[in-house]
Amino acid sequence: MNIKSPEKKMDIEIKRAAQLAITEIGLGSLGHGFKIPLTGQLLSLNQLAFLLNALNRDKLSNASVFEISGIAAVLKSFSPAGQKLGPMLSICMQGFLFWTGTAVFGRNFAGQLLGAVLLCLWAFIQPFITLLMIYGNDLVKIGEYYIKRLNEDYAFIATSLIYAVTGLLVLKLAIAIWLVIYSVTQEQEINLISENKISFWISRQLPHGQTKNAFRAALKDLLKPVFLFSFILMLIFVWQFEGSVNQKIWLSLRPLATAFVLFYLLRSAWVAEKLLFLSKRSQRFARIYNKSKAALDIVKLRLRD
Repeated sequence: MNIKSPEKKMDIEIKRAAQLAITEIGLGSLGHGFKIPLTGQLLSLNQLAFLLNALNRDKLSNASVFEISGIAAVLKSFSPAGQKLGPMLSICMQGFLFWTGTAVFGRNFAGQLLGAVLLCLWAFIQPFITLLMIYGNDLVKIGEYYIKRLNEDYAFIATSLIYAVTGLLVLKLAIAIWLVIYSVTQEQEINLISENKISFWISRQLPHGQTKNAFRAALKDLLKPVFLFSFILMLIFVWQFEGSVNQKIWLSLRPLATAFVLFYLLRSAWVAEKLLFLSKRSQRFARIYNKSKAALDIVKLRLRD
């Protein structure tokens, strides 16, 4: 099916972005509410399926994969619950990385395969970037310290962790490669997650309710297992070395304060609105934002049905 009409192309982009946003917001809230592990990994594969559908089934242009991702990211900002900037960055970056593959090799199998691999890797990289922003250069020192200790005293644990992460990465890449092969050869729609099954969760998050307090949400983020575990490891690392008590307290509280500020910004509706306002000065982003409003109407209509 060749899309010649710009209006028809725009309609399909908006429809695809609305469908992607439904699963992003709905499954994201479900994973956040029930602390389901690997939710982000599943969402990235789901986004890959949508982008493959756009290229191979809908025959949209290469640029459309970034447009769809951008629209879905803006729609995510309309949700008052949960993090905002983190998921928005993830959706945009994954769309950009997939587009990069098609820009380098074209929209053929090689280009889509490279884009799929880059997209899948981002879900592993982004958490590391977040921790790097919290701990700075100390993250590298902490990592080196515990890797040395594990290799010396608990080599089997280090080996098990490496195998687990490597196994997850290989499994995800294998699924991504299969999705690319299927989409390119069959040109059929891939539907990993049905948005109709999670509409209940989205209806609680669209902008017709109360906005969750970003301050309290940031405090709760400090109690999440991932952060608590990394913070405890950092405390053990700091108190292992010589120095005054004041220095150790300062080194311990500094990343805690940084983490709180970062978590607050990621959840702040005001920050998200200001970034959107500044971004709309770009003609390209203003177009994406206007499409996002049309996509939001589709999302609301589906929920009412």
